[in-house]
Formats: sequence, C-alpha cells, structure tokens
Amino acid sequence: MSVVPEERGLASAVKVFFLAGFMGVPGEFARVRELIPGDSEEILPEDLLPSPEKTRELFRRRDLPPDYFFREARARLRKIITASGAERVCLYGYSLGGRLALSALFMSPENKEENSANKPENSHKNSPECSGSLRRDWPMISGLILESSGLGIRDPEERRRRLIHDENLARRFAAEFSPELLREWYAQPVFAGLSPPVRESLIQKRRHINGEEAARVLRCLSSGRMPWLLPALKASRGLPVLLLAGERDPKYQALLKSVTGPDIALLTVPASGHNIHDEVPEVTARIIGEFLRECCRG
Repeated sequence: MSVVPEERGLASAVKVFFLAGFMGVPGEFARVRELIPGDSEEILPEDLLPSPEKTRELFRRRDLPPDYFFREARARLRKIITASGAERVCLYGYSLGGRLALSALFMSPENKEENSANKPENSHKNSPECSGSLRRDWPMISGLILESSGLGIRDPEERRRRLIHDENLARRFAAEFSPELLREWYAQPVFAGLSPPVRESLIQKRRHINGEEAARVLRCLSSGRMPWLLPALKASRGLPVLLLAGERDPKYQALLKSVTGPDIALLTVPASGHNIHDEVPEVTARIIGEFLRECCRG
C-alpha cells in the first residue's frame, strides 16, 4: 500500500524527472516512482552525454572548456524535458544527478568556466541565471530536490586535484571493473552510514555495469569540471528548493546546512545515510509528494 498521502490532485499535476547518480542503473528510482503521485521519468548521467565516440573526439581537443560536458548535459536535459510536453516539472537529483540538475539551472549562461572562487558570496545577487533567465530558460520548472548532492568545488586548486583523482579512478573502472572494486567504492567514508544489507544490495545492483561507460561518466562529469554554485543557489528567488541529507551522513548534513535562502529548505531524513532513496524509498516518496503539493500551491 502506498504511504503517500491520499491528497494527490495538486501533486499529480507535476512531472518528476529523476536524475540518477554515478553508476546509476535503469530502475534506480523504481520503488519511489511507484509511490509518488503523477508521472515521472528517470534519466541516467550517460543519457546527457555525447556518444562514446564523440566524447573521445572532444577529449582530443585542447580548447575544450573544463565545464563543457555540464553545459552539454544542460542542453540535452532541456531537450528531454521539452519533448516530454510536461507543463510543470520537478527535478530530483541524487548525488551526481543533483549536481547535473543544479548546474542545468544555475550555471552562468556564458560558454566558459565560472571562476567564482575569488568572488564574494553575494556576487551572484544580480546574476540573470538566478532570476530572470532561470524562469525564461526553464519556465516549466516548479521545484528542485537535491539528495546528498554536492554544490561544486570553490577552490580552483582543489578542483584540479579532484580532476586528477577522478581520472585515476576512471582508469581503474575502465581496466578492472569488478565486485571487488565496487566493494572498495562503497567502503568510502561517505557511505559509512549505509547498513550492510543496503550496501550489499547496491553492489549487486551495479555488478553488471560497463566499466568503460562508468569511466566515461566520471571523466566527463567530475566535480573538478563543475563551477562552485553555492552563491548562485543562495541568491536564487522564486524556485522552491529542498535539500535532503541522511541523518547518518554528517558530511552532507554539514554541507547543506551552509545553504540558506527564502525558498530553500533543508531536511534531515531519519534512518538513512548517503543513499536516501535506496534506504527509505517510502519516506522519500512521501517527502516528494508533500513538496510537490507545496510547489503547486505557490
């Protein structure tokens, strides 16, 4: 039986697009999608990238902007949403999927890396991407939910180190993808809050992933390629934003508590760590349903 409240009319008017994280697989949000009101669609990171052949060609270019693939993902996401015909949309992004949603809505319109590391926190106050052009480019967006999602990396040197780290990891995924490598991945501190059964289920769900494809996603959409978007998010107006962090995920609780704004809410989800939708899908569905109803009332 669905645990989503029966008051479904308002919420069902909004279509939810679920953006999966790194190593997402088809059906990633299946249980949550069964429980929420209205229509929904699932998007994997590789759905928003050029073909593998085109990607290799692009990486041979010396003039490729660091954030090129995030801008490419934004354009492809807009096409998918527009083609759906949905008049009202909520984006739900988990981890990398959250960064994709965030960058789609809040990256600056210029085709260049946004170096906001040396800008004051309020430098985005008058950014068109935070207000007028957000509504112009994405008029159908009624809300944004970010689950355990980063906001970019502020320090350019740290971004460079992250790129090197992710490149080395991508090489391992391409050369030696295995259950052992997956266990090593889920042994990282960020996943410490996962219960053993959930951790094992995630490993089993991802055991047939194509390692080369995972490596491509990691190279293209590394956090090191994404600009620092906290100032832009904090300066946004008129778009309801819900930030979710698991109670057993102290890193993301601390990160998301730094985000404040009149249209931004932070929710700590009980009995969960980094993978909230996997650990407590019924609670996740209820949270989405309540958020959608509030968005529709606004």
